[in-house]
Formats: sequence, structure tokens, C-alpha cells
Amino acid sequence: MALAIAQKLFPPAGMAVVALVMAIVILPINLVTVFVVTRFADRTTNWPTLIRRMATNPMVIAAAGGLLLRALPFELFAPVNKTLQLIGQAALGLGLVGIGAGLRLDSLVKPRIVILVPVAVKLVVFPALLLAISLLLGVTGEELLFLILCGAVPTAMNGYVLAKQIGGDAELYATVTTLQTLASFATIPVVLLLAAQFVGG
Repeated sequence: MALAIAQKLFPPAGMAVVALVMAIVILPINLVTVFVVTRFADRTTNWPTLIRRMATNPMVIAAAGGLLLRALPFELFAPVNKTLQLIGQAALGLGLVGIGAGLRLDSLVKPRIVILVPVAVKLVVFPALLLAISLLLGVTGEELLFLILCGAVPTAMNGYVLAKQIGGDAELYATVTTLQTLASFATIPVVLLLAAQFVGG
């Protein structure tokens, strides 16, 4: 979602920055996520299993592969590059379809506190905290908007598949992610508008 928004709002250089930030952030986040979920889903899991699951996580492989391809001194073969672009553009829709099977409509219509808390933290608290820290560190200009956009988007949908694979609460994840995605259509413009007030530094 961040890439789709960046493509519409920012110049190509801005979209490249967002993509680079995501590629760098995705690796450690997914490594930590796999470790935590695997460890707490089965406390008897040994270190070799933990390491194997972290190393074979699709998002970790994809992010590492993307960084590697970006570092190559030549461009990808045009048909391959176009194919990857089309897959990337379909990611949001496919993600929504993928978690639909695990979604309970009653939980979405009448969300519990355990669902509302991660929605509020991800879409409101986290962007506000990120904005405050960025300003304290002297981040201004369009870079501030790039950063805030990355923090304002909802949780990645691939986590649903991950939760199913390693014993997490996939049903809860599906509900939270869907509600975040719906709410983000209202929160992202507001967050970017507020961040834009500080762009001049």
C-alpha cells in the first residue's frame, strides 16, 4: 500500500526512497516476528528450527533478493522486470483475498478491545511517535513525508499466512489487518496532512 500511495503522491525518487526503506525494515521485522511467534507458539522449539524458519520466511527471502538485485550493476531482463511489477501491483488485492478465508464478520462489525488496540496503535500512535522522533532528529522536507507514509500504512497482510504456518492466531490477525486497512483510508490522509505542516522544518 505504501508503494501504491508513493507512486501517486511523490516523484519517482520519492517512491524509490519508500521502497528502499521498506526493503531495509522488512528484513529485521520479519526475523523478529518469526522468532517471537515460533517461540511462543511452541516453547519446545529448538534453535535450529527457529533459525530455519527465519531463513526460509518468504518475506525475508523477497526483501533480501530485492536488495541483492538492486545492487547488481545491470538491469533485469525487461520481460522479467515487467512480470515482477505486475505481481507487485496485484499484491494488495491478493492479500485481501488471502485473509478473507480467516475473517469472521461478527468480529469486524463488533470488534473487541484486543482488536481495537492494535488498530489504534498502528494507525494513530505509531505515526505520531514516528513524527515526534523524526522532528527531534531533525528530519524535514519530503523525506519526512516518505518516512511518515511508511509508518502510517496498515500491517502487512502476509503475516496472516505466516501466522497460519507457525501456529499464531491467524483469525485475529485477519480481523485486525482488515479493520486496519479499512480505517487507513481515513487515517493516512490525515497523518500525511499533519506531517506536511512540518515539511518546511
